[in-house]
Amino acid sequence: MTAEEFKIFWTSNYPDTIPIGHHFRHDYADRWFRIHSLPDSRRYPSGPKDWDILLSRQNIILTDLFTNGSPFVLVTGEFYIEGYTDSSATNETASVKPFAFTRLEPIDLHLHDPVNYEKGQIYTLMFTEQVWSHHKYDEILRDVAEDNLRVFFVSICNNCIVAPYDGGMDIILRDSSTRDLYKERYRQWLSSREDGL
Repeated sequence: MTAEEFKIFWTSNYPDTIPIGHHFRHDYADRWFRIHSLPDSRRYPSGPKDWDILLSRQNIILTDLFTNGSPFVLVTGEFYIEGYTDSSATNETASVKPFAFTRLEPIDLHLHDPVNYEKGQIYTLMFTEQVWSHHKYDEILRDVAEDNLRVFFVSICNNCIVAPYDGGMDIILRDSSTRDLYKERYRQWLSSREDGL
């Protein structure tokens, strides 16, 4: 997939949002639900048993939605604020360093959303095509769970997004009826809050 092909795919399937994970639940609320990675909605693992639960839940979801052996796109990016220098590049994080990323043109976040972003805030998206395999991407999921990395997974075939964060996963499905089906399937992992967070 070239950068141009990714842009065409994104604007065709997700025209109401930009490819940054925390925007999805607002921009596609009717297709969104969230699972928590640990019992009692605890945010961070406290030992090996918690890590086993977290990685098990997240792999079950991803394998259910993507299926083993299916292609997907792993997406990440880098924020830049004018006048501020950050010495660590996202693709230098150990868990994603082995992958060859394709970069897109930087997005001026202030132009996209002047209410929530200030002038000079830029985001450069990067993606890589991969093949899903159960537990193959655990190191990435660990980095996300420890808030060392932000990524999301996109199934081109199944038209869905899984965006892990430090605490759970935001999931965007093809339509609200599909969302309802999966939300019921994973009801034991949902938040008890009315807003689903």
